[in-house]
Amino acid sequence: MATFRLKSITREHILQAINHIDRQHLNLRASTVYDVIYKGKRYPPRELLRMAHQVASGTAAEWVTSAGVAANTYLEKLGFSVVNKRPLFLLPPDDDKVITDLAAPAEIALALSNPVPSSELAAEPAVVYTPKKVESYSLAQALKEIFLEEHQLLSLLTALRRKKNIILQGPPGSGKSFLAKRLAFLEQENKDQNRIETVQFHTNYAYDDFIQGYRPDSEGKFKLTNGVFFNFCRRALADTENSYYFIIEEINRGNVGSIFGEMLFLLEADKRGPAFATSLTYGQSENEKFYIPGNVFVIGTMNTADRSLTLLDYALRRRFAFLKMEPQLGERFREHLLSKNLALGLINHIIESINKLNQVISDDPALGPGFRIGHSYFSNPPVAAGIDWFKGIIENEITPLLEEYWFDNPKQVTTQLQKLQVR
Repeated sequence: MATFRLKSITREHILQAINHIDRQHLNLRASTVYDVIYKGKRYPPRELLRMAHQVASGTAAEWVTSAGVAANTYLEKLGFSVVNKRPLFLLPPDDDKVITDLAAPAEIALALSNPVPSSELAAEPAVVYTPKKVESYSLAQALKEIFLEEHQLLSLLTALRRKKNIILQGPPGSGKSFLAKRLAFLEQENKDQNRIETVQFHTNYAYDDFIQGYRPDSEGKFKLTNGVFFNFCRRALADTENSYYFIIEEINRGNVGSIFGEMLFLLEADKRGPAFATSLTYGQSENEKFYIPGNVFVIGTMNTADRSLTLLDYALRRRFAFLKMEPQLGERFREHLLSKNLALGLINHIIESINKLNQVISDDPALGPGFRIGHSYFSNPPVAAGIDWFKGIIENEITPLLEEYWFDNPKQVTTQLQKLQVR
């Protein structure tokens, strides 16, 4: 029988043990004094560590010392909460003086002479908690709000399942962010947001924010703090029966290689799981390793019209499937606007004028198809929307974009804006 060693246990082993205990409904030997609290449930520290060792080594473990301070301290170091099952409430040393100060002897005697009240306190009514019902989500629903053909949408889902990492790239307003979340909804078959995390990369985003790094605490000391992706993977690891979706907006605005660090290798679909666990940059011991669980899916978005974007290197591109998003200004978009009670004449003008503008943008050698105007600018008209709504979008959103596109050719901006006017 193997000898138990605390340092051979990592947080991931503990989480896997907890998951196994919950799934098998194991009846563990209760602890005497302490419990580990995780997500509102209690686990005996000794049994939890023993099972974690079995997860790590595949063998049963024998304690060489009793469970106690060392084990509890180690569990707390791994980030788990250890609580006393029977906390002690101690009186001050001079307890007699405290009692004397609180009440006079005559008052104490009077209180002792009174009988115990015979009536029982009325119990408060039980509060019944009804969890909020999660709205289901189907392929039919998705096709109504995503202006793609069914075979296109199914192709996206196939790529996500196969590669586990995809990037949706396209012009501004082509629905990348909207689609990213709907892909997660489709795979979950509901709109549960608890297994979806969204971040946005930017030039100052770093490995310390994403994976792990030292940050000042309330006392001014630097403390090793886990990043958003590290914590997300922990959540997924504790719930391996469900898929988790990590959405990265504007992924090309950050230095992706630097942000992911050693995680770049682990992103590959066939490099998931404990067999490929690796040490982290700030790992505190050789035994502390990390891996990306197989139930984690990464969805990135890229704006192809962003001139300030960071080019993605080939090492990263190899780990993602890249899917092009196009402006969808066709019949399905027309039907969508009709369902919003927009006037048919205005709908036809929007589709025809924006399609013509997009052709001009595509033909411009300084711009190209990646700079076209997407359908999302016009996809959510308010109730009773009309020409003024359209003019507002042109003035406040499209005009600044065109002025940036043709910053050295104001005449072209004026010409194209005139063509967008409603006659």
